[in-house]
Amino acid sequence: MLEDIVIDTPVDRPHTSGQASERISGHAPSQPLRVAVLWKTPNLGLYSNAPFDDLYNGIGHNNGNLAFVHSICSHITNPVKHFSWGSSAETLRNNADIIVIPCANQLGRHTDYGQMAENLEESGLPVVAIGLGAQANSYEHDIELSPGTLRWAQVIAASNPSSATSPNIYTRGAYTTAQLDKLGISGSLPGGCPSHFLNQAPGLGRKIHANWSVLDLPRSVTVAGGHQAWVKTREIEHQLIALMMDPIAPGQYIVQSMGEMIRASRGLFDSIDPHALKEIHRHTVPHYSFEEFKAWCRNYMRSYYDVPAWMDTLRQQDLTIGCRYHGVALAIQAERMGLTVTIDSRTRELCENTGVPYADAADLTMPLTRSRLKSLINFDPDAYDRHRAESAARYLDFLVANRLQPAPFLKSIANGK
Repeated sequence: MLEDIVIDTPVDRPHTSGQASERISGHAPSQPLRVAVLWKTPNLGLYSNAPFDDLYNGIGHNNGNLAFVHSICSHITNPVKHFSWGSSAETLRNNADIIVIPCANQLGRHTDYGQMAENLEESGLPVVAIGLGAQANSYEHDIELSPGTLRWAQVIAASNPSSATSPNIYTRGAYTTAQLDKLGISGSLPGGCPSHFLNQAPGLGRKIHANWSVLDLPRSVTVAGGHQAWVKTREIEHQLIALMMDPIAPGQYIVQSMGEMIRASRGLFDSIDPHALKEIHRHTVPHYSFEEFKAWCRNYMRSYYDVPAWMDTLRQQDLTIGCRYHGVALAIQAERMGLTVTIDSRTRELCENTGVPYADAADLTMPLTRSRLKSLINFDPDAYDRHRAESAARYLDFLVANRLQPAPFLKSIANGK
Protein backbone atom coordinates (compact mmCIF):
# COMPACT_ATOMS: atom_id res chain seq x y z
CA MET A 1 0.00 0.00 0.00
CA LEU A 2 0.99 3.62 -0.34
CA GLU A 3 2.42 5.22 2.76
CA ASP A 4 2.18 8.81 4.01
CA ILE A 5 5.65 10.12 3.18
CA VAL A 6 6.71 13.62 4.18
CA ILE A 7 8.52 15.91 1.75
CA ASP A 8 9.46 19.53 2.32
CA THR A 9 9.61 20.78 -1.26
CA PRO A 10 7.94 19.67 -4.51
CA VAL A 11 9.82 17.86 -7.24
CA ASP A 12 9.33 19.15 -10.75
CA ARG A 13 8.82 16.88 -13.72
CA PRO A 14 8.53 18.62 -17.11
CA HIS A 15 5.70 17.76 -19.44
CA THR A 16 4.84 18.71 -22.96
CA SER A 17 1.55 20.59 -23.11
CA GLY A 18 -1.25 19.29 -25.28
CA GLN A 19 -4.45 20.99 -26.37
CA ALA A 20 -5.48 23.87 -24.16
CA SER A 21 -7.87 23.15 -21.30
CA GLU A 22 -10.19 25.27 -19.24
CA ARG A 23 -8.25 26.92 -16.42
CA ILE A 24 -9.27 27.53 -12.84
CA SER A 25 -7.82 29.52 -9.93
CA GLY A 26 -7.59 32.67 -12.05
CA HIS A 27 -5.08 31.39 -14.61
CA ALA A 28 -5.38 32.10 -18.33
CA PRO A 29 -7.73 29.66 -20.11
CA SER A 30 -5.10 29.00 -22.82
CA GLN A 31 -2.88 27.16 -20.35
CA PRO A 32 -3.36 23.58 -19.10
CA LEU A 33 -4.03 22.97 -15.41
CA ARG A 34 -1.04 22.59 -13.13
CA VAL A 35 -1.20 19.14 -11.56
CA ALA A 36 0.01 18.11 -8.10
CA VAL A 37 0.71 14.37 -8.17
CA LEU A 38 0.83 13.00 -4.65
CA TRP A 39 3.93 10.86 -4.88
CA LYS A 40 7.16 11.91 -3.24
CA THR A 41 9.91 10.62 -5.51
CA PRO A 42 9.27 10.35 -9.26
CA ASN A 43 12.82 9.10 -9.86
CA LEU A 44 15.06 7.30 -7.36
CA GLY A 45 18.17 8.24 -9.29
CA LEU A 46 21.37 6.23 -8.75
CA TYR A 47 19.67 3.90 -6.30
CA SER A 48 22.32 1.17 -6.37
CA ASN A 49 24.18 2.87 -3.52
CA ALA A 50 21.23 4.40 -1.69
CA PRO A 51 20.56 3.62 1.98
CA PHE A 52 17.78 1.11 2.46
CA ASP A 53 15.48 3.51 4.30
CA ASP A 54 15.70 6.02 1.46
CA LEU A 55 14.74 3.34 -1.04
CA TYR A 56 11.99 1.93 1.14
CA ASN A 57 10.39 5.34 1.65
CA GLY A 58 10.91 6.21 -2.00
CA ILE A 59 8.80 3.26 -3.16
CA GLY A 60 6.06 3.89 -0.60
CA HIS A 61 7.01 0.67 1.21
CA ASN A 62 6.02 -1.50 -1.76
CA ASN A 63 7.89 -1.79 -5.06
CA GLY A 64 4.58 -2.53 -6.79
CA ASN A 65 3.55 1.09 -6.29
CA LEU A 66 6.08 2.06 -8.95
CA ALA A 67 3.99 0.36 -11.64
CA PHE A 68 0.84 2.44 -11.35
CA VAL A 69 2.61 5.69 -10.40
CA HIS A 70 4.84 5.42 -13.47
CA SER A 71 1.76 4.67 -15.56
CA ILE A 72 -0.31 7.60 -14.33
CA CYS A 73 2.55 10.05 -14.85
CA SER A 74 2.96 8.82 -18.42
CA HIS A 75 -0.77 9.27 -19.06
CA ILE A 76 -0.96 12.97 -18.20
CA THR A 77 0.68 15.70 -20.31
CA ASN A 78 -0.16 18.63 -18.00
CA PRO A 79 2.64 20.41 -16.14
CA VAL A 80 3.27 18.26 -13.07
CA LYS A 81 4.90 18.69 -9.67
CA HIS A 82 5.23 15.87 -7.16
CA PHE A 83 4.33 16.21 -3.49
CA SER A 84 4.06 13.87 -0.53
CA TRP A 85 0.80 12.65 0.92
CA GLY A 86 1.50 14.82 3.97
CA SER A 87 1.84 18.10 2.05
CA SER A 88 0.05 21.06 3.60
CA ALA A 89 -3.03 22.65 2.10
CA GLU A 90 -1.09 25.88 1.54
CA THR A 91 1.69 24.11 -0.37
CA LEU A 92 -0.80 22.36 -2.64
CA ARG A 93 -2.87 25.50 -3.21
CA ASN A 94 0.17 27.60 -4.09
CA ASN A 95 1.59 25.11 -6.59
CA ALA A 96 -1.34 23.48 -8.36
CA ASP A 97 -4.80 23.83 -9.81
CA ILE A 98 -5.79 20.19 -9.40
CA ILE A 99 -4.57 17.23 -7.32
CA VAL A 100 -4.08 13.72 -8.71
CA ILE A 101 -3.67 10.84 -6.26
CA PRO A 102 -2.20 7.58 -7.59
CA CYS A 103 -4.12 5.07 -5.48
CA ALA A 104 -3.79 1.48 -4.34
CA ASN A 105 -5.80 -0.56 -1.85
CA GLN A 106 -6.39 2.33 0.56
CA LEU A 107 -9.97 1.35 1.35
CA GLY A 108 -9.46 -1.01 4.27
CA ARG A 109 -9.06 -1.06 8.01
CA HIS A 110 -5.25 -0.83 7.65
CA THR A 111 -5.32 2.91 6.80
CA ASP A 112 -6.18 6.17 8.54
CA TYR A 113 -6.01 9.27 6.36
CA GLY A 114 -7.73 11.75 8.63
CA GLN A 115 -4.96 14.35 8.48
CA MET A 116 -4.71 14.06 4.73
CA ALA A 117 -8.47 14.56 4.46
CA GLU A 118 -8.12 17.85 6.33
CA ASN A 119 -5.29 19.04 4.07
CA LEU A 120 -7.18 18.16 0.89
CA GLU A 121 -10.37 19.86 2.05
CA GLU A 122 -8.54 22.97 3.22
CA SER A 123 -6.70 23.27 -0.11
CA GLY A 124 -10.01 23.87 -1.88
CA LEU A 125 -8.67 22.16 -5.01
CA PRO A 126 -10.44 19.50 -7.07
CA VAL A 127 -9.00 16.03 -6.42
CA VAL A 128 -8.82 13.11 -8.85
CA ALA A 129 -8.17 9.64 -7.43
CA ILE A 130 -6.95 7.03 -9.93
CA GLY A 131 -6.86 3.28 -9.25
CA LEU A 132 -8.55 3.24 -5.83
CA GLY A 133 -9.14 -0.26 -4.49
CA ALA A 134 -11.00 -1.88 -1.60
CA GLN A 135 -9.33 -4.56 0.49
CA ALA A 136 -11.33 -7.35 2.10
CA ASN A 137 -10.96 -11.10 2.43
CA SER A 138 -13.36 -11.75 -0.45
CA TYR A 139 -16.23 -10.26 -2.46
CA GLU A 140 -18.61 -11.63 0.14
CA HIS A 141 -17.21 -9.28 2.79
CA ASP A 142 -17.67 -5.53 3.16
CA ILE A 143 -14.71 -3.30 3.86
CA GLU A 144 -14.08 -1.74 7.27
CA LEU A 145 -12.77 1.82 7.32
CA SER A 146 -11.35 4.03 10.02
CA PRO A 147 -13.21 7.34 10.44
CA GLY A 148 -10.19 9.13 8.98
CA THR A 149 -10.12 7.09 5.77
CA LEU A 150 -13.89 7.36 5.36
CA ARG A 151 -13.57 11.12 5.69
CA TRP A 152 -10.72 11.08 3.16
CA ALA A 153 -12.86 9.31 0.57
CA GLN A 154 -15.76 11.68 1.25
CA VAL A 155 -13.54 14.75 0.80
CA ILE A 156 -12.20 13.46 -2.52
CA ALA A 157 -15.71 12.83 -3.84
CA ALA A 158 -16.98 16.21 -2.60
CA SER A 159 -14.12 18.05 -4.32
CA ASN A 160 -15.47 17.13 -7.75
CA PRO A 161 -16.93 20.30 -9.30
CA SER A 162 -18.87 18.31 -11.90
CA SER A 163 -20.08 15.46 -9.69
CA ALA A 164 -23.50 15.49 -11.31
CA THR A 165 -22.12 14.58 -14.72
CA SER A 166 -18.77 12.81 -14.31
CA PRO A 167 -16.92 10.97 -11.52
CA ASN A 168 -13.53 11.97 -10.14
CA ILE A 169 -12.69 8.57 -8.59
CA TYR A 170 -11.45 5.83 -10.93
CA THR A 171 -11.67 2.54 -9.02
CA ARG A 172 -10.10 -0.85 -9.56
CA GLY A 173 -13.46 -2.40 -10.35
CA ALA A 174 -17.14 -2.94 -9.63
CA TYR A 175 -16.52 -4.32 -6.14
CA THR A 176 -14.74 -1.15 -5.00
CA THR A 177 -17.37 1.08 -6.60
CA ALA A 178 -20.13 -0.93 -4.90
CA GLN A 179 -18.38 -0.58 -1.55
CA LEU A 180 -18.16 3.19 -2.03
CA ASP A 181 -21.85 3.27 -2.95
CA LYS A 182 -22.68 1.47 0.30
CA LEU A 183 -20.81 4.21 2.15
CA GLY A 184 -22.85 6.89 0.40
CA ILE A 185 -19.99 7.88 -1.91
CA SER A 186 -21.58 7.58 -5.33
CA GLY A 187 -20.44 8.24 -8.87
CA SER A 188 -17.07 6.50 -9.00
CA LEU A 189 -16.03 4.84 -12.26
CA PRO A 190 -15.02 1.15 -12.13
CA GLY A 191 -12.05 0.80 -14.43
CA GLY A 192 -9.10 -1.24 -13.22
CA CYS A 193 -5.47 -0.33 -12.67
CA PRO A 194 -3.81 2.35 -14.82
CA SER A 195 -0.82 0.01 -15.23
CA HIS A 196 -3.08 -1.70 -17.81
CA PHE A 197 -1.92 1.06 -20.16
CA LEU A 198 1.78 1.07 -19.34
CA ASN A 199 2.64 -0.52 -22.69
CA GLN A 200 1.83 2.26 -25.15
CA ALA A 201 1.00 0.13 -28.19
CA PRO A 202 -2.36 -1.34 -29.23
CA GLY A 203 -2.56 -5.04 -29.99
CA LEU A 204 -0.76 -6.07 -26.81
CA GLY A 205 -2.79 -9.28 -26.47
CA ARG A 206 -1.70 -10.50 -29.90
CA LYS A 207 1.97 -9.91 -29.01
CA ILE A 208 1.64 -11.79 -25.72
CA HIS A 209 -0.11 -14.66 -27.49
CA ALA A 210 2.54 -14.83 -30.21
CA ASN A 211 5.31 -15.19 -27.63
CA TRP A 212 3.36 -17.68 -25.51
CA SER A 213 1.95 -19.90 -28.26
CA VAL A 214 5.36 -20.87 -29.65
CA LEU A 215 6.25 -22.51 -26.33
CA ASP A 216 5.31 -26.13 -25.79
CA LEU A 217 6.08 -25.50 -22.14
CA PRO A 218 7.39 -22.41 -20.32
CA ARG A 219 11.09 -22.72 -19.59
CA SER A 220 12.23 -19.72 -17.55
CA VAL A 221 9.82 -18.86 -14.73
CA THR A 222 9.85 -15.76 -12.52
CA VAL A 223 7.99 -15.85 -9.22
CA ALA A 224 6.23 -12.71 -7.99
CA GLY A 225 7.00 -13.55 -4.38
CA GLY A 226 4.48 -13.09 -1.60
CA HIS A 227 5.02 -12.54 2.12
CA GLN A 228 6.59 -14.82 4.68
CA ALA A 229 3.44 -14.61 6.82
CA TRP A 230 1.16 -15.93 4.05
CA VAL A 231 1.10 -19.50 5.26
CA LYS A 232 -1.82 -20.46 3.00
CA THR A 233 0.31 -19.86 -0.10
CA ARG A 234 3.56 -21.28 1.25
CA GLU A 235 3.34 -24.71 -0.39
CA ILE A 236 2.43 -23.04 -3.67
CA GLU A 237 5.53 -20.86 -3.45
CA HIS A 238 7.72 -23.84 -2.61
CA GLN A 239 6.61 -25.49 -5.86
CA LEU A 240 7.01 -22.32 -7.92
CA ILE A 241 10.50 -21.76 -6.52
CA ALA A 242 11.46 -25.30 -7.53
CA LEU A 243 10.33 -24.57 -11.10
CA MET A 244 12.15 -21.24 -11.05
CA MET A 245 15.49 -22.84 -10.13
CA ASP A 246 16.07 -24.51 -13.49
CA PRO A 247 19.82 -24.87 -14.17
CA ILE A 248 19.43 -24.23 -17.91
CA ALA A 249 16.66 -21.59 -17.84
CA PRO A 250 16.86 -19.95 -14.40
CA GLY A 251 14.28 -17.42 -13.25
CA GLN A 252 14.14 -15.05 -10.33
CA TYR A 253 12.14 -14.53 -7.14
CA ILE A 254 11.02 -10.89 -7.22
CA VAL A 255 9.74 -9.35 -3.99
CA GLN A 256 7.71 -6.18 -3.43
CA SER A 257 6.75 -6.14 0.23
CA MET A 258 7.19 -6.06 3.18
CA GLY A 259 10.40 -4.52 4.46
CA GLU A 260 11.99 -7.79 5.62
CA MET A 261 11.56 -9.40 2.21
CA ILE A 262 12.99 -6.35 0.45
CA ARG A 263 15.98 -6.24 2.82
CA ALA A 264 16.68 -9.89 2.08
CA SER A 265 16.60 -9.16 -1.66
CA ARG A 266 19.41 -6.66 -1.10
CA GLY A 267 21.45 -8.99 1.13
CA LEU A 268 20.89 -6.93 4.28
CA PHE A 269 20.47 -9.95 6.53
CA ASP A 270 21.97 -8.40 9.66
CA SER A 271 19.29 -5.69 9.75
CA ILE A 272 16.36 -8.14 9.57
CA ASP A 273 14.56 -9.24 12.70
CA PRO A 274 15.81 -12.80 13.37
CA HIS A 275 12.29 -14.23 13.65
CA ALA A 276 11.25 -12.62 10.33
CA LEU A 277 14.41 -13.90 8.66
CA LYS A 278 13.65 -17.40 9.92
CA GLU A 279 10.14 -17.14 8.47
CA ILE A 280 11.48 -16.00 5.08
CA HIS A 281 13.80 -19.02 5.13
CA ARG A 282 10.86 -21.29 5.93
CA HIS A 283 8.71 -19.66 3.24
CA THR A 284 11.24 -20.08 0.42
CA VAL A 285 13.87 -22.84 0.68
CA PRO A 286 13.42 -24.55 4.08
CA HIS A 287 15.45 -27.57 2.93
CA TYR A 288 18.59 -25.41 2.76
CA SER A 289 20.85 -24.61 5.69
CA PHE A 290 20.77 -21.02 6.90
CA GLU A 291 23.98 -20.13 5.07
CA GLU A 292 22.70 -21.83 1.90
CA PHE A 293 19.47 -19.85 2.24
CA LYS A 294 21.40 -16.58 2.31
CA ALA A 295 23.35 -17.66 -0.78
CA TRP A 296 20.03 -18.49 -2.46
CA CYS A 297 18.74 -14.98 -1.67
CA ARG A 298 21.82 -13.43 -3.25
CA ASN A 299 21.44 -15.57 -6.37
CA TYR A 300 17.69 -15.50 -6.95
CA MET A 301 15.89 -12.88 -4.82
CA ARG A 302 15.44 -9.50 -6.50
CA SER A 303 13.66 -6.18 -6.01
CA TYR A 304 13.42 -3.40 -8.60
CA TYR A 305 13.38 0.37 -8.21
CA ASP A 306 12.42 1.61 -11.65
CA VAL A 307 9.79 0.24 -14.02
CA PRO A 308 11.86 0.03 -17.25
CA ALA A 309 14.52 -2.15 -15.60
CA TRP A 310 11.85 -4.33 -14.00
CA MET A 311 10.00 -4.86 -17.27
CA ASP A 312 13.19 -5.48 -19.19
CA THR A 313 14.16 -8.39 -16.95
CA LEU A 314 10.63 -9.87 -17.16
CA ARG A 315 10.82 -9.69 -20.94
CA GLN A 316 13.57 -12.32 -20.75
CA GLN A 317 11.26 -14.78 -18.96
CA ASP A 318 8.60 -17.08 -20.42
CA LEU A 319 6.20 -16.81 -17.50
CA THR A 320 5.78 -14.70 -14.38
CA ILE A 321 3.54 -16.17 -11.69
CA GLY A 322 2.73 -15.35 -8.08
CA CYS A 323 0.55 -13.54 -5.58
CA ARG A 324 1.68 -10.02 -6.47
CA TYR A 325 -0.61 -8.51 -9.09
CA HIS A 326 1.71 -5.73 -10.19
CA GLY A 327 4.67 -8.06 -10.49
CA VAL A 328 2.61 -10.18 -12.88
CA ALA A 329 1.02 -7.20 -14.65
CA LEU A 330 4.44 -5.79 -15.53
CA ALA A 331 5.26 -9.04 -17.33
CA ILE A 332 2.02 -8.70 -19.31
CA GLN A 333 2.97 -5.13 -20.23
CA ALA A 334 6.39 -6.44 -21.30
CA GLU A 335 4.56 -8.73 -23.79
CA ARG A 336 5.13 -11.92 -21.80
CA MET A 337 2.63 -14.23 -20.15
CA GLY A 338 1.68 -13.89 -16.50
CA LEU A 339 -0.56 -15.66 -14.01
CA THR A 340 -1.66 -14.08 -10.74
CA VAL A 341 -2.37 -16.35 -7.78
CA THR A 342 -5.28 -14.49 -6.19
CA ILE A 343 -5.57 -14.42 -2.42
CA ASP A 344 -8.21 -11.77 -1.69
CA SER A 345 -10.70 -9.33 -3.24
CA ARG A 346 -8.11 -6.78 -4.32
CA THR A 347 -5.99 -9.14 -6.45
CA ARG A 348 -9.02 -10.82 -8.00
CA GLU A 349 -10.68 -7.48 -8.83
CA LEU A 350 -7.52 -6.18 -10.49
CA CYS A 351 -7.21 -9.28 -12.66
CA GLU A 352 -10.86 -9.30 -13.67
CA ASN A 353 -10.75 -5.68 -14.75
CA THR A 354 -7.46 -5.80 -16.67
CA GLY A 355 -7.63 -9.23 -18.28
CA VAL A 356 -4.58 -10.58 -16.45
CA PRO A 357 -4.91 -14.39 -16.18
CA TYR A 358 -5.44 -15.60 -12.62
CA ALA A 359 -6.09 -18.66 -10.50
CA ASP A 360 -7.40 -18.71 -6.95
CA ALA A 361 -4.84 -19.95 -4.46
CA ALA A 362 -7.43 -22.29 -2.97
CA ASP A 363 -7.78 -24.07 -6.34
CA LEU A 364 -4.06 -24.80 -6.76
CA THR A 365 -4.20 -28.15 -5.02
CA MET A 366 -2.55 -30.28 -7.70
CA PRO A 367 1.22 -30.54 -8.05
CA LEU A 368 2.41 -27.52 -10.01
CA THR A 369 4.37 -28.55 -13.08
CA ARG A 370 5.08 -26.65 -16.27
CA SER A 371 2.32 -28.63 -17.98
CA ARG A 372 -0.10 -27.76 -15.21
CA LEU A 373 0.73 -24.06 -15.43
CA LYS A 374 0.33 -24.12 -19.20
CA SER A 375 -3.13 -25.67 -18.85
CA LEU A 376 -4.21 -23.09 -16.24
CA ILE A 377 -3.79 -20.21 -18.67
CA ASN A 378 -6.64 -19.70 -21.11
CA PHE A 379 -5.68 -16.48 -22.87
CA ASP A 380 -7.79 -15.08 -25.70
CA PRO A 381 -5.69 -12.35 -27.36
CA ASP A 382 -8.56 -10.82 -29.32
CA ALA A 383 -10.80 -10.64 -26.25
CA TYR A 384 -7.95 -9.13 -24.27
CA ASP A 385 -7.32 -6.43 -26.89
CA ARG A 386 -11.03 -5.58 -27.19
CA HIS A 387 -11.32 -5.29 -23.42
CA ARG A 388 -8.17 -3.16 -23.20
CA ALA A 389 -9.38 -0.84 -25.98
CA GLU A 390 -12.77 -0.39 -24.30
CA SER A 391 -11.10 0.26 -20.94
CA ALA A 392 -8.72 2.78 -22.50
CA ALA A 393 -11.66 4.65 -24.03
CA ARG A 394 -13.40 4.92 -20.65
CA TYR A 395 -10.15 5.98 -18.97
CA LEU A 396 -9.53 8.57 -21.68
CA ASP A 397 -13.02 10.04 -21.16
CA PHE A 398 -12.42 10.06 -17.40
CA LEU A 399 -9.20 12.06 -17.74
CA VAL A 400 -10.73 14.57 -20.16
CA ALA A 401 -13.84 15.02 -18.00
CA ASN A 402 -11.55 15.89 -15.09
CA ARG A 403 -9.64 18.45 -17.19
CA LEU A 404 -6.49 16.35 -17.42
CA GLN A 405 -4.73 16.24 -20.77
CA PRO A 406 -4.24 12.60 -21.84
CA ALA A 407 -1.18 11.31 -23.65
CA PRO A 408 -1.88 10.64 -27.37
CA PHE A 409 -1.04 6.93 -27.09
CA LEU A 410 -4.13 6.34 -24.95
CA LYS A 411 -6.28 7.24 -27.95
CA SER A 412 -4.29 4.80 -30.09
CA ILE A 413 -4.99 2.00 -27.60
CA ALA A 414 -8.67 2.96 -27.45
CA ASN A 415 -8.91 2.96 -31.26
CA GLY A 416 -6.96 -0.27 -31.54
CA LYS A 417 -4.50 1.25 -33.99
